[in-house]
Amino acid sequence: MDNVIVITQNLKLESLSSIKGELVNGDVLIVSTQFVFGNEQEIIDNALGVKCQYVDFADLISDAERQKCDEEAFDPIPNNVGAYYAIIKEKKNEVIVNNLLVKYPSKNLLLVCEDLGIDEIPWLKAGFKKVQCEYYYDHSQDWTKSHNRVFSLIKGVTNKIKQYYKGDIWESNKNDQKYLFFGSTNRIGYRIGLEWKKASKWENVKFIMQFFCMRLIGFVPKNRTIRLTTFHEDNHWNLPDHPNFNVKKIQDGYLPPNYTSKYLYYFGPRVEFYTWDVMGQHTFQYHHLNSRVMPIRNKLFLPDAHYPKKLYKVLCAASGTGDWTAIKNRSDDDRLVWAMGKIAAMFPEVEFIYRCHPVWIHPEHSGVNAINRCAEYISWLNLPNYKISSNIPMANQKGEFVLSFKRSSFEEDLKDIDIVFGEHSVAMIDAGFKGIPFASCNMTGHRDFFEDITKLGFPHCESIEEIANLLKSLTTPEFKASYEQAIKNYNEMTEKEG
Repeated sequence: MDNVIVITQNLKLESLSSIKGELVNGDVLIVSTQFVFGNEQEIIDNALGVKCQYVDFADLISDAERQKCDEEAFDPIPNNVGAYYAIIKEKKNEVIVNNLLVKYPSKNLLLVCEDLGIDEIPWLKAGFKKVQCEYYYDHSQDWTKSHNRVFSLIKGVTNKIKQYYKGDIWESNKNDQKYLFFGSTNRIGYRIGLEWKKASKWENVKFIMQFFCMRLIGFVPKNRTIRLTTFHEDNHWNLPDHPNFNVKKIQDGYLPPNYTSKYLYYFGPRVEFYTWDVMGQHTFQYHHLNSRVMPIRNKLFLPDAHYPKKLYKVLCAASGTGDWTAIKNRSDDDRLVWAMGKIAAMFPEVEFIYRCHPVWIHPEHSGVNAINRCAEYISWLNLPNYKISSNIPMANQKGEFVLSFKRSSFEEDLKDIDIVFGEHSVAMIDAGFKGIPFASCNMTGHRDFFEDITKLGFPHCESIEEIANLLKSLTTPEFKASYEQAIKNYNEMTEKEG
């Protein structure tokens, strides 16, 4: 290979024309964190004036190598999950660089991006040259990367006080037990069997005092109040891991039982994790962490499904991505976007809707342009029966990223839907609660993250052909019998208390 160029989806592709002078005569390999769509390949080829070849990170690292990155990055001593994520990313990049240069040896190596899954150090060590283009988001302006440690500390403390005072705290009392929930209940409220009311601002003030007391002297007074939050909401609250604080952190999404990332350890050794059901405990058992089925849960059972007499409308719900584990790739959801386009072309009489995950646009997840590029690709396909959802809520609200959303936006997308696809989104199970059949699709070649659900008997596809065959069988008695057995298995699992 004469030229190798490394990019992410933060790159404005047309700006690659500015580095044509860096190329040597010959072929060009584009290495990307994302799956480069057909329309994007056209833009890149035109910008560089050459027909390029394309591979993404997922093509260059095996599932076993990704798992090893998660495991080797773990250090149980420092209480810094951010450092753990950084080491995961560094190790994953090291493997990818080595595998890339073995398979595609080249002397002209260009690193265009250093964001969205890229750690520049392994690339520079391997001889890559940094070149600048234009980008959708300037990561160098993040205040957390400031070299002024005093300024960063002061601003961090000030922001925490403001955040904790403005944040929502909810209160409930049941059987003489007081509960406080920290954060938004949008994502989890329907699974908790408590009635909530907004707590007084005095609870916010008390929490601020307790938080900094714990941080400064390592002590908070003991009381009986049970403090609840979720994995995602705790990003805003950081509830202290102290025996007197009685913290329970609630599962707020489907948890793959085979996730090898050890990020859950960083919530603290004293935290008890609450799960929706015994299936939710599997990931904690895998990592030997303290959990139990939530004693205040609503038991949610799947109703009988509505089976269409004729297939009219299909929804595909995306999952999120980021650097919290090496076994996920930023190309995973892209491949499902691509696959649904192939399927839509095969079923022109059926309407297909792709629902992007709202937090794709977080600058550290899929990137601020993530949903736009998906919409542009679907438009480029020019299939009248394939479109992007118009009900995706805004994740960036007044400069702050929201991680929990009202379920109403998703329910709009479920109207008149015959079946929901996705890789491992909890949205699929939520569709099942509406009586809509669902099926998982893994187009990535890595392990099945929806493994627990698949084992219950729900349909699972790993190729275009398997998706097409499933759609053709949706109206048959055989599909109905198989799916009804899966529902029965799910409901029996839900009934168990662990």
